[in-house]
Amino acid sequence: MNYLALAAATVMTGLGCNPGAPTSQATPAQRSLDISALSDEFDSSAGLGTWKHVHQTEGWNADQLAKFTADGGWLTLVPHTSTWYMDYRGVLVYKDVPGDFVVTTRLVTTGRDGRSAPRAPYSLGGIMVRSPRSDRASNWREGGENYVFLSLGSADQSGRYQFEVKTTQNSQSNLEKILAPSGEAQLRVAKIGPHLILLRNQGNGWTVHKRYARPDMPATLQVGLTVYTDYNSASQLGARQHNGTVIQGGNPDLIARFDYVRFLRPKVPSGLDLARASDAQLLQFLGD
Repeated sequence: MNYLALAAATVMTGLGCNPGAPTSQATPAQRSLDISALSDEFDSSAGLGTWKHVHQTEGWNADQLAKFTADGGWLTLVPHTSTWYMDYRGVLVYKDVPGDFVVTTRLVTTGRDGRSAPRAPYSLGGIMVRSPRSDRASNWREGGENYVFLSLGSADQSGRYQFEVKTTQNSQSNLEKILAPSGEAQLRVAKIGPHLILLRNQGNGWTVHKRYARPDMPATLQVGLTVYTDYNSASQLGARQHNGTVIQGGNPDLIARFDYVRFLRPKVPSGLDLARASDAQLLQFLGD
């Protein structure tokens, strides 16, 4: 698929990034690995065990997913009240991905009624790219969250669909929201070196949604799916308590269904100047 070449054609405008920070590069062996085997079409539940859960990886005794099932070609994620913001750590199911990649998913989000846009503030699902943490629940410290995500659901406009994009560096979060015409979309994130490109497609072709420079991120990242809901209730707890708690109350209002997750390596066009490439140049390489 020639959209792999797109990822090389990128220039980033960072939010909260430090262009002078050192970049951790993947080794040649890592870059040569075929990551397509990480993909999942969700045709059955057999592959669910290959997905890691961040609450388990980091030793938190708190599974904030009310539902994690695959059936009929769809993965369904239903979160308890939880969030990603600053030091708040929510749901992430992921694969460890070394080096550069392009990851694509198609998703449908609704409230828990299964029909309408979520009504609880910041109830969305999407693709997340996160730096692994060196600490665990037992020695957790503030200031250690580093990630980027693009998600779809309802953010600060209850009952209306929106995209939310967020970059968090050392637990300092910067986010942007725009209205979306529906709760169904394809999302794509491409990583090339320190550059992250986030794209969306709601049936009328791919659009470059946002670009970030994140040279602080290491060579191997946690790449996968996130869901979160009901920020107002989640934020009543401090970050450490939230991260280690399954909130049974609150007003969670999200169902996110993912049709697939597909991983591929980007193919960088030779001679392309990543610092000056336009969106139009990028999208020339995006067509499926």
